[in-house]
Amino acid sequence: MTENNWSQRILLNITTCPNFSYQYKIREADRMGERTVACFPEFVGIGERKKLYLALNHSKITTVPFVHIRDDFQSWELDYFWNQYQTRYFNVHEGSLVHLKSWPQKYWPHMYIEFNYNNRIPASLLVNLNKVGGFCLDFSHLWSARDRGVLEWEVINKLIKKYPVGCNHLNGYSHRRRYDLHYVRSINQLSYLREIPLKYFGHYLALEMNNSLASQQKYKNYIIGLLNKYSHS
Repeated sequence: MTENNWSQRILLNITTCPNFSYQYKIREADRMGERTVACFPEFVGIGERKKLYLALNHSKITTVPFVHIRDDFQSWELDYFWNQYQTRYFNVHEGSLVHLKSWPQKYWPHMYIEFNYNNRIPASLLVNLNKVGGFCLDFSHLWSARDRGVLEWEVINKLIKKYPVGCNHLNGYSHRRRYDLHYVRSINQLSYLREIPLKYFGHYLALEMNNSLASQQKYKNYIIGLLNKYSHS
C-alpha cells in the first residue's frame, strides 16, 4: 500500500469526549482546510447531537465517510449523514445489535460491529451478524483482548474468516495496563500498530482520539510512516 493510500484511508475525527470538544474540532477543521473527517457522536445525547449537526452545517466539511452511532440514534440522523455527507460506514457496538430493527434496513449492510474486551459476546451478535456489513475492529480493543486472553480474541479470529472487516478505530494502547488509550500523549503509545497484520484492517481507519485535530494530524503522519514500514500480512 502506498503512503497516499493510507493518507486517504486514515481519517481525522470529530470526537465528542469531552462532550463539547466537537465545537472546537469543527472550527479547527475549517482552519486546517480539512474537508473530509470521521465523526463519533457516541458520547452525546440527541439534544447535543442536534447542536453538533448545526455546527457541521455551518462548517466547510463536505464528507464524513465514517460515523460512530449509538443506541438512541434516530432514522433521520442516519439519513442526514447518508444524504448530506456521503457516509457509507456506520459503526455500532456489539450490544447495539438488539436495536437493529429500529433502523431502516437500507443501512444494515453499511453497519459494522465493534467489539469490546470484557469477555462477553452478546447473543444478539450471532443472530444478526449476517444482516450487517461486517466488523469495525478497534485496534486497541483487539490487542487488549489478545493480551488479556479474553473471549473476543478467539471469536474475532474465527469470524473474520467469514465476515469482512470494513473499518477500524485507531488509537493508543498501553501494553503495561493492556488498555486502550483515547488521549494519545506519545508516539510510543502507537508503536503496537507495527504488530498488527493487514487482515485486521478495513477500508477506513478513524483516529478515535480526543486530541485536537492538529495533534491527530501529527500522529496520523507518524502512523502513515509506521504502516508503510511495518505493515505485513
